[in-house]
Amino acid sequence: MRKISDAEASLSKAISYQSTSANPQAKAAICTYLTTLLTDYCDAVVTRVTTGGAPALVATIPRTTPDAVLFYGHYDVMDPGKRADWDSEPFTMTKRGERLYGRGAGDNKGQLLATINGLNAFLLAHPNHKQTIKLLIEGEEEQGSLHLADTVRKLRATALADVTRVIVVDGSMNASGAHVLRLANRGLFGIKLHIKTAQHDNHSGNAGNILPNPVLIFQQILNLLYDANKQHVRIPGFYDGVAEPTAAEWALIDDLPYDPEHTAEVFGGAITASNKRDYYHKLMFEPTFNVSGVASGYNGAGIKTIIPGELTASINMRLVGTQKPDQIAAAVAKLLAPFTAAGVLTIESTGDIPPATTKASVAELAVFRNAAAAADLPLLIEPCMAGTVPNYVWTDILGAQAFTLPLANFDQNNHSKNENMTERAFAEGIRLIAALAGEFEEHAAR
Repeated sequence: MRKISDAEASLSKAISYQSTSANPQAKAAICTYLTTLLTDYCDAVVTRVTTGGAPALVATIPRTTPDAVLFYGHYDVMDPGKRADWDSEPFTMTKRGERLYGRGAGDNKGQLLATINGLNAFLLAHPNHKQTIKLLIEGEEEQGSLHLADTVRKLRATALADVTRVIVVDGSMNASGAHVLRLANRGLFGIKLHIKTAQHDNHSGNAGNILPNPVLIFQQILNLLYDANKQHVRIPGFYDGVAEPTAAEWALIDDLPYDPEHTAEVFGGAITASNKRDYYHKLMFEPTFNVSGVASGYNGAGIKTIIPGELTASINMRLVGTQKPDQIAAAVAKLLAPFTAAGVLTIESTGDIPPATTKASVAELAVFRNAAAAADLPLLIEPCMAGTVPNYVWTDILGAQAFTLPLANFDQNNHSKNENMTERAFAEGIRLIAALAGEFEEHAAR
């Protein structure tokens, strides 16, 4: 096995592949590149897995332990948008001011290549290691991981049967610059409501009191779903599975940074949390109800006296604990059945990801803390990630523990122009992964 001589060059090569959803040839090409890296520099046995969409890679670095540690990342990237918005070519890695710029630099090629480089460093230092290590790298994360669940189901009795821990190298570090370990994440239930009362807009004088107004029907529906005065979701059974933080989780929260003034500045509006515990409780342990967009009627200059013919509204809810999207969907359908039966409402599903939770012992958390200390890096531990990723495939389908360990800087500009990864974050990520593999090896040896 050889040493990767230039870590940044390995990332530069990865960024050069334009592996967007619209470019299957580039996806196939980067799969070949990653296979070569993993084979030549990690002694891995790599299998390209056919899915319903882009191929996935499963790499195994075999040894003697009955259990395996799996690292997860993705090789697909978002479309870069207009070239004019970027200060350099999106698919040519450019170094400026101690940052590495390019589409995928942070999300997720930079983190993925930091992982491969980190494993290469670990393997060179531990040629006789005992811990079995695996990687699963998919190509559809930016499209919602459309086939990841089915892929994991297909492999759970074979290639992934021995996996007990999954390390998800995706997301962003803490805004303070500290590395962070996330033990859970909120799920997502989303719907789009289509309300139609006429084939076209109508004059409000000629049709007033004669035709129903879809905006007012939406108001009725919204009042059935949510009590704005009490900030309480009215969907029957919605709060089933919501639990309060444990004492251990409160202790983790108490160690997290809290700067309400800076947070309000970042968000551009006053936050509703009254203190630190309230802030993290709202972000990690409370479900949400959010109307993200409404489109109907006329909102241009002046007045246009019409009754809109239709309305579309997008609603999403972040889920926590053991809330189940399918049960909530059934309850919504039943609650709004009078409107659908009347032919004025259709409901479209736009999100269906269960929350995922990993309960880690003090000893299990110590593995990550020790790795960070060995890499000389600060590490925060969040009991739950406020956002949504499909970690349920690891916890619910595979039956493994899922740990999210982002390696990219907080201001990586992923999904936007001038996406980047700082040289410091890239180098730290390599050190952290090498140290973490070393900690797993120590436990395997014992």
